[in-house]
Parts: sequence; C-alpha cells; structure tokens
Amino acid sequence: GLKMEESFIHKSWTRYVLSFLLSAVTLNVTFAVTHYSLPEELEEGSVVANLASDLGLDVKTLMERKMRLEIIATRKYLDVNKETGELYIAEKIDRESLCSAKTSCFLKLEAIIETPKRIFYIELEILDINDNAPHFRRDVIDLDISEATQAGERFSVSNAVDPDVGSNSVKTYHLSESDFFTIEVQTGRDGSKFADLILKRGLNREQQAVHHLLLTAVDGGSPPRSGTASITVHVLDTNDNAPSFEQESYEVSLMENSPIGSRVIDLNATDLDEGSNSDLIYSYSIYTSEKAQDTFNLNPTTGEITVKGVLNYEDFRIYD
Repeated sequence: GLKMEESFIHKSWTRYVLSFLLSAVTLNVTFAVTHYSLPEELEEGSVVANLASDLGLDVKTLMERKMRLEIIATRKYLDVNKETGELYIAEKIDRESLCSAKTSCFLKLEAIIETPKRIFYIELEILDINDNAPHFRRDVIDLDISEATQAGERFSVSNAVDPDVGSNSVKTYHLSESDFFTIEVQTGRDGSKFADLILKRGLNREQQAVHHLLLTAVDGGSPPRSGTASITVHVLDTNDNAPSFEQESYEVSLMENSPIGSRVIDLNATDLDEGSNSDLIYSYSIYTSEKAQDTFNLNPTTGEITVKGVLNYEDFRIYD
C-alpha cells in the first residue's frame, strides 16, 4: 500500500455529532471535524491518513458505499483510495501558492459515503517548510554619499522578502567586512526585518571613490537559506582640496630684449577634487608687483606665462 513516515503526520481530531431527519428520506449527516496537519511539498502518492480507520468505517463496504472526496480548492490536491480508505496526495501542495502571504494555511475537505449518506468534515493544516530563500527586491543597490557626510549617518537599503512564514522567514542580515560601514537590523511593526546601513567613519573620495559591499539576508530555517544584494557606494566630491603646483617655487632665466610673446614658463597646477571643484583659473596673487604684471602675461586657463613688455637688464633684473 501507499506509505509515508508517521513522523510527518500529526493528527488531532475532535468530533461533534448531530443527526437529523429530512422529509421521508433518512439523511445521516455527521458534523464531525477531523483535523490533520502535514508539511507542504509531500510527493504525490504520499499517504496522509487512513480515513476509514479514523472515521470508524468498515473498509469492506467502501466500494459499495461509493466513498468519495470533495475538496474546497481550485485543484484536487488529495484523493481517497476507495479500496483501503487511505487519504493520499494527488498533487504536490505548495503552501506559498495555496495560501500566499498567510501565516496559517488550511484545506477543507468532505468525505462522503452513501447508503446511508454520511458526510465527514476534514480540516487539513498545511505546514510550512523552508523551501524558499530570502531575496531582495533590488539585488543591485547604488548609493551616492557625499564625503562630507558625518559618521553615524543612516541610509535605507532594499529589504529582503521570503515567502516562507514564521521561523523560516527572514531572521537577520550580515554585511561584508568594511572599515567604513556597518548595519543595524530593525524589526517592523509587522515583524519583518530590514537593515539600516550606517557610516562608521568619514569618507575621503580622493583616497577611495567607490566602496563595494555585500548585504546578506538569512532566514531562520534549519538549515538556513540566504540571499544577497550588492551595494555600491559612490563617494561624491566636496571641494576639500586646494590646487597645488608641481614645485613651490620656479626660477627662470631670460635674455633681455626677448621678443613680445616669448614663452617664459608653463605652470601646471593640479586639484585632487573632481568636476567643477577641479576646474582651475590661474591669476597673479596680491603680492605680485605691478611691474611684473605689466611685463609678463599669465594665461588664466593654461597657466602659460609669456613676455608682454620690454625686458631691459639695466632697468630691472629680477621679477617676482
């Protein structure tokens, strides 16, 4: 016969019996609710219970009394063996498909026999197994964080969901090792778990412009299942660096009477910031004499200094 391990099946049943007569026809209706519980995803053919034995019916008369099963569902997940009275799985039951987003899941059945007619009410609880792993609504997360952001600042990231319920749902989160970020696991009003990303120390775009993190959601099943999301933090620039020249001072020798437009030197300054924060404009400082400014032209865009006035060794030998 069809068998399954008894450890999978938990049967508890209570019976309330009421009989009454309808017209001239004797209709024996038994208001008895028999309860069974079984895990989802049992293989087709797995025996749930022996209805004949549990309901006190004579196995020898089941065929003659036309025992049949009515199930209140869109699909016929279970059936009864009319020869043995065994209730068995006709189609594998996926609890998440049958009872999506519900913490409890029940199937209601009616076992019917004729001559005389009796109806037995059966309630089947479908227990969750950890057959789903957590998954993130967005498994690739991009965050833009300014390097001016203070330590302790929190950032929301996508939470993970798990179709399983109870201890098989999302239990906690883990973050890959990072010197700059950590997480704090929070619990919502509905019991769902989510993680806040927290900045542990100040960022420096010039030292590290991008941080790659891995967020892992873990459920409470045994063994536990997990899902991951990658977090990419782009550090936004602030104007925290001043331009700098290759040298602190330059010395250039020129022949007197050098032609107007002659190149004196190409200055090259750099700025570690990016974007508009790294755009440079060259200009004379307030300490540059008017004589030097009148004699030499400084290109504000390129930093090139060229001769603008007449150079005469006897008149002026050093320009700062």
